[in-house]
Amino acid sequence: MKKNYLWLMPLIVTLNYAEGTTVKINYETLNFNGSKKKDNAKRVGVMLSHKKDKNLYQLRYERTDTNTFQPPLNKDLKVDKYYLKYTQNIDAVQSFSLSYATIDDNLMKQTDGGHIYGFGYRYGDLKIAQYFSDYKHFNVFQSEAGYTFKRHFGELKTSATLLGKYIHLQDKESNNFSKNAKTDYFTPGIKLHAHYKGYHFGAGAFFGKRIFAVMDDGFKVQHHAMEFKETYMCGLGKHFEWGSVHLKYVYQKASEIPIYNDKVKVENIILQLGYHF
Repeated sequence: MKKNYLWLMPLIVTLNYAEGTTVKINYETLNFNGSKKKDNAKRVGVMLSHKKDKNLYQLRYERTDTNTFQPPLNKDLKVDKYYLKYTQNIDAVQSFSLSYATIDDNLMKQTDGGHIYGFGYRYGDLKIAQYFSDYKHFNVFQSEAGYTFKRHFGELKTSATLLGKYIHLQDKESNNFSKNAKTDYFTPGIKLHAHYKGYHFGAGAFFGKRIFAVMDDGFKVQHHAMEFKETYMCGLGKHFEWGSVHLKYVYQKASEIPIYNDKVKVENIILQLGYHF
């Protein structure tokens, strides 16, 4: 087994600029310990956000190149993902969003060309979202809700978000790719955040199993047949007048469902740079 450890990092925190355009660039590395298919990977991503009046337009492109073990796979994995999202603030406490994502995968034909549609609604500190993932042989329905508790201690601002994701697979028995997954999943999670004089610290965890999940408010789609069992993450960052720098570490335990391999551990490091103009 190759032991080419690639170190990656980011913490994704939304910039609250009043108006204008923000560009975010991510560089990530991933290491798959115990996987029988994947060794390590590099990922790059670019997001363009434009905010005007009550409207926020977001466009994201992501490319992942993964070194694989051959066999069982016959070549390395290359994945392109494209994301679109529109958010409108209805008033001071309400907003809604529409999102879309699609996948170009050179190996996993069961989810290659998949279409992921999303709708979100926020009322104050309560957020709900519904996603529909349309793949060739099966579909995935995901409902989620989260509530954020906020406390201020002078210049120190803190928040804790409790959230849950319910995932339902439709027609999972139609193919060998998804048939070993369960029909229903529920994943509880928590995210913590602190902000002090432009500095940010975040941590979080997901404790329940999930598969084919939509994450990060619609900007991440887990489209391979890998069942995640535990997720832990932490990160820090700094905001400047011109933008931001963030660093994040994610550790996950997972199972490769088609081959009953439950020994997978994934380490993910992300570095994110943001520029506002």
